[in-house]
Amino acid sequence: MKILFVAGEPSGDEHGSHLVKSLLKRLPETDAYGVGGPLMEKEGLRLIHNITELSVIGLIEVAKSYPRLKKVFNDILKHVDDDRPDAVVFIDYPGFNLRLAKKIKKAHPEIPVIYFVSPQLWAWGHRRIHTVRKVVDLMLVFFPFEVDVYNKGGKWVVHDNDTISIATHKFHTKTNLIVKHVGHPLISKLESFEPDPIFLESNNIPDNKRIIALLPGSRENEIKKILPVLLESALQLRKEVPDLFFILSCARPGLKRLILAEVKRSEIQLPSDFLRIIDDSMYDIVHNSEIALATSGTAAFEAALSLKPTLVLYRVNFITFCVARVLFKLPFINLANIIAGKRIVPEFIQHQMTCKRIVPVAKKYLLDKNYYDKTIKELKKVHKDLCHGNAGENAAEEICEYFSKIE
Repeated sequence: MKILFVAGEPSGDEHGSHLVKSLLKRLPETDAYGVGGPLMEKEGLRLIHNITELSVIGLIEVAKSYPRLKKVFNDILKHVDDDRPDAVVFIDYPGFNLRLAKKIKKAHPEIPVIYFVSPQLWAWGHRRIHTVRKVVDLMLVFFPFEVDVYNKGGKWVVHDNDTISIATHKFHTKTNLIVKHVGHPLISKLESFEPDPIFLESNNIPDNKRIIALLPGSRENEIKKILPVLLESALQLRKEVPDLFFILSCARPGLKRLILAEVKRSEIQLPSDFLRIIDDSMYDIVHNSEIALATSGTAAFEAALSLKPTLVLYRVNFITFCVARVLFKLPFINLANIIAGKRIVPEFIQHQMTCKRIVPVAKKYLLDKNYYDKTIKELKKVHKDLCHGNAGENAAEEICEYFSKIE
């Protein structure tokens, strides 16, 4: 059996590595080949292209890289024509992969198209979901609501009480699409996490302080926009709740220098007796914290899944915000809120991202136990909704079951 895989960025390489490992364990004679990174290669993928050839962020960068992307695109199509794989597995990266899936399905309708990690089309309207229903045979999703998105039509309804639900939308096209929820890999990572028992001691953090995690993100432009507000909020919180201690997480190696430069540039003086800046220990930082102040993204979602009330912050340039406000169809940006179908963690977006707005909400979590416990209760429900075992193992099992039905 030959299976062609196409991932396009580091996160896809990570998710894909678990799938390749689990699939080859079940189907050891399979020739797994395609586009991936070092993690997928380590688990047995035979590379025909590396994700470094595809991993591009930003409209200008994509335009500059178009000739290279087009070359890889055409080469993959040639491999499909020459090899006639038994299936093609796409992993996220929708801008590239959905176009490729469309071409493959048109040229070779007999080849099953499998998609692992659903593109988040549900956040940007439901029109492109019609494309997925036409060209994808098996969709393996991380979130339980995504099953309804593809089966019902993906049109969100925002209700007067600021809750959301998925309305049934009548499809005019037939589909063979099967959608399966395989669980979220973050749950497995969180469940396998073992806290460092001497984390506080080894970082010279007093154990009699109430800790708040500061998670400024991993992208330079995010850090420059959000870190000053985090620092200002921390300083004000410390004045109003004196027994607080703050730990600022550096999300990746090499980020500490940038963060220290931004701290200096902000001119907000935070004494070392109530702040630590620590590399690559986010899970331990969150584990020891009461609440988190986090840039919207994976870290904010992980903090919420760790059952810590998380204040979500985000700010982009004005033009990007205006475009997103037109296209983005949901009233929330944090996945915990989207999964819950209501606002369970507070979000401070664009002009709302100010110290004046953030501090009172953070104080309420710290001083009002009922409010704190109510949020924890809601976060536990979200965590439970995502618990579905190992996502890679489940995805491999669903693929094998699909193969058995089409033989």
